[in-house]
Amino acid sequence: MRKTLTTAVAALAVGSLALSGCGQKNQSGGDQNKGDKTTSASAPLAALNIKPRDQIKDGGTLRLTITMLPTGWNPMQVDNNTVDLNAIIWQFIGVNNFDITEDGTPKPNPNYIKSVKVDTKGGKQVVTLHLNPKAKWNSGRTIDYTDYQATWKSSNGENDKFLPSTTDGFNQISSVEKGDKDTDVVITYKTTYPDWTASWSNVLPKEGVSDPDTFNSGWKKPNSDWFAGPFVPTKVDQASNTLTVKRNDKWWGDKSKLDTVTFKAMEDAAKTKAFANKEIDVADTIITKDGYETAKKRDDADMRAAGSLQWRHFTFNAKSANLSDKNVRQAIVKGINRPAIARSDLAGLPVQADSVMLGNHFFMPGQSGYKDNSEDFTYDTKAAEKQLDEAGWKKQGDYRVKDGKTLTVNYAQLTGVPTSENEGALFKQDMAKIGVKVNLVNTPSSDMQKVLTNHSFDVIAFTWQGTAYPMANVRQIYGAAAEGSKQPSQSNYSQLLDPKVEKLISKIGTESDVSKRRELANQADKTIWDDVMTLPLYRRMSFTAVPKNLANFGASTFQTVRAEDIGFQK
Repeated sequence: MRKTLTTAVAALAVGSLALSGCGQKNQSGGDQNKGDKTTSASAPLAALNIKPRDQIKDGGTLRLTITMLPTGWNPMQVDNNTVDLNAIIWQFIGVNNFDITEDGTPKPNPNYIKSVKVDTKGGKQVVTLHLNPKAKWNSGRTIDYTDYQATWKSSNGENDKFLPSTTDGFNQISSVEKGDKDTDVVITYKTTYPDWTASWSNVLPKEGVSDPDTFNSGWKKPNSDWFAGPFVPTKVDQASNTLTVKRNDKWWGDKSKLDTVTFKAMEDAAKTKAFANKEIDVADTIITKDGYETAKKRDDADMRAAGSLQWRHFTFNAKSANLSDKNVRQAIVKGINRPAIARSDLAGLPVQADSVMLGNHFFMPGQSGYKDNSEDFTYDTKAAEKQLDEAGWKKQGDYRVKDGKTLTVNYAQLTGVPTSENEGALFKQDMAKIGVKVNLVNTPSSDMQKVLTNHSFDVIAFTWQGTAYPMANVRQIYGAAAEGSKQPSQSNYSQLLDPKVEKLISKIGTESDVSKRRELANQADKTIWDDVMTLPLYRRMSFTAVPKNLANFGASTFQTVRAEDIGFQK
């Protein structure tokens, strides 16, 4: 699994094996925020109202929301690497090789993988997947080793004309071959790779990834032949901004409880109002007081809450003229009042803001391996001003000047995204205190991915969406496109490459001792803090409003539920 991006929650998608988050207990639903405010330590791992299939009605439509309709349908391509596609829509229409348990442990989904064998031979890890021979693409062709082979070749970084969201994991593989049968996949790694399930959470058909042009541009419209899930796309209505998927009659697993699922693109404020008016069934990722209070007005509303893997942050473009000096970036970070931003963003929500401050780029508070490595970058305006002075930026009037140029930072403000707008305003206020001029550049949320990939920003705020693999995707955001490459990864939007991080990436990827891996990841984290590639702000809590009779759906930190099991209770 890759780290993913969304716009309105402003989130992009990452992946660690069986790391539990905070030792919370599962809860089946209900308003879990009465009384004291939720903290990172008190948030449950899941609130999904888990029910067996025999207690769920057959039929019906589930009406979900997304930020925007996909502009491309290849979830492994960098421009399509959004939470909407990867984490929401794909659950219904695509291959999902592993179920993730409450504590983050991946288990083979028998609809696709019958069994797994992992061996180590001569220091090389060999993974053999015994695929379900009944598993077929909607084209009718059996999913086999050739699809895994083609997926690997399109995402391993060897051909830079392919534009994958990440090469992590795939670049550790030396071969993908046929086993005893076409449905036996033998994957040989160069050394060991503990998080191998992260990269193989999905597989794509060879027809869709056979060459760079098809991989990058051949998925502009949903080609049902290239999907293999319990539902299949039937209609993309641009006028109403709605995608409809229906029960897949070619599906070989348990019959889907729901007949159809719709995904309507709408902004956050509209989403909670639509839920309150019973125009939709789910309002997820509720991030404002008004949204929370509006959703609760519905007479059958059930507010399901859990810890989230989403985290707000600022990304710094280290190649932009005024941010190319690390000392300037460090000074700016010291001048940002992160706790005040968290309190402002979370005002009115049942969350204790100081408990969700984030001091790590990989691990969540309470998660095994978490260390707060932000101690050198606490809010300190005097230290910020001193460092700017030493970097040659002297105060002249309200702002700092060097060689006749004013220290100016362009902040890409995503219009219609409350958090981005709020954080931009507070960032501008904080910077004025230390003499840095901030231009708030209005940026349509629909242009977010383009702005990121074109690097047409100095600072931008959005949300990374993590997965159960915090140590699996270091290269994706903080490293080179491939080991030894001089080009940043497609998702390394800071564009900065640090030799220290590059050396650590290969060690983190291959170290089998989990304690040592966590130590190495924290060494990388400290270097990333020092480099100021991204500035973590806080970890989100997940609030999802649903009707009380919706089963096997809600909020969770790690846990996934199979789409065919989602439905309304009898």
